[in-house]
Order: sequence, then structure tokens, then C-alpha cells
Amino acid sequence: MVCATCRKPIAPGATYVRCSVASCNTGRMKLRFCGRACWEAHVPTARHRNASFVEETAPTTA
Repeated sequence: MVCATCRKPIAPGATYVRCSVASCNTGRMKLRFCGRACWEAHVPTARHRNASFVEETAPTTA
């Protein structure tokens, strides 16, 4: 997994941030962010009405 904003890898077992808006989590476009700062950089360009994020843990195996 890589961050959708800065493209840094998200380590297995690490905590990452997922956009809560359904259009960001459908099909091939599943946006994951390494932290809150990268998610906040995504929000102005995505034009979400009610944006929030969910913290999740990356799987430990590929």
C-alpha cells in the first residue's frame, strides 16, 4: 500500500487513514493516506461535502 498523496509506502501493520467518502473507496480507486496531513491535502481537491477519515491498520501480510 502507498499513500495517495505523498506516495510513501504504508508499512504492514501500520496505522493509516482512509477517506470516509464512498466515491474514494470504490472500484480501483481506494484512497489510503499515511496520516492526517496527507488526508487534509486531499480534501480541497476532492470537493467533499462532509469529509471525515477513518483510522485503520494495514494488513501484516501482502
